[in-house]
Amino acid sequence: MNIRAERPPQDPAGRWFHRLAPRPAAALTLVCVPHAGAGTAAFGPWADLLPPEIEPVAVRLPGRESRLRDPVPSDWPALAQEFSLALERWITGPYLLFGHSMGAMLVYEAVVRGLARPPVRVLLSGCRAPHVPRALPAIHDLPTERFRAELGRLAGTPGAVIAAPRLMALLEPSLRADIRLAETWSRPAGAADVLPVPATVFAGLDDAVAPPAAVSAWQSLAPHGFRRRQVGGGHFFPYERAPEFLGLLNDELALCLGTPRRSHPS
Repeated sequence: MNIRAERPPQDPAGRWFHRLAPRPAAALTLVCVPHAGAGTAAFGPWADLLPPEIEPVAVRLPGRESRLRDPVPSDWPALAQEFSLALERWITGPYLLFGHSMGAMLVYEAVVRGLARPPVRVLLSGCRAPHVPRALPAIHDLPTERFRAELGRLAGTPGAVIAAPRLMALLEPSLRADIRLAETWSRPAGAADVLPVPATVFAGLDDAVAPPAAVSAWQSLAPHGFRRRQVGGGHFFPYERAPEFLGLLNDELALCLGTPRRSHPS
């Protein structure tokens, strides 16, 4: 079994994780870290489409879902340390770390800081390498109306949420905090820490936030193994182009398991 039994909600480590499909006999745990503002629900549709040898676990970051009142750490070292401690407490067997956009940034920050039991591989989706400059202007400090308009343009936050004033007033502080972390994330060229484990990156062909070339730049930080996969679609391709993306993800998981590739979901 790759993940400990559920602990009470008050357990600080347990609040970070949600098992999407409990699989006690799984060979690997796939720990999925969401993009800015997203929660465990982002990965819910994946559960039944992954290989049975994989146990999918979604990460619940501070400032959302049942952790809505938990403050988002103001800097990467604090967030990475909290996540790393929770990860090492909960995950007991071989595992993979997947992150999309800001989630991939957190995966990198946790892994390069040193984990007692590092993942078998990291899967980094829709994320520029840390030494590559941000492709778009920052939005985290825009006035309210402009900030919400930019959220709508990026299409990562449901329109119904943006159009609900009371709900947005509740969610906006954590959204801004997440996006500020993502937009200010960088490492100087030539000074970025290399990954201590193999990496696979996923890029959206039409992604304006993390263009394919910016994603491919991870290769210089992956001396232990590197694979690159491309998917049609924009920044949120794992959800907008789910069948195509999950087909490639399942191919990748099969390689990690050492089993023949399964067919793509239809």
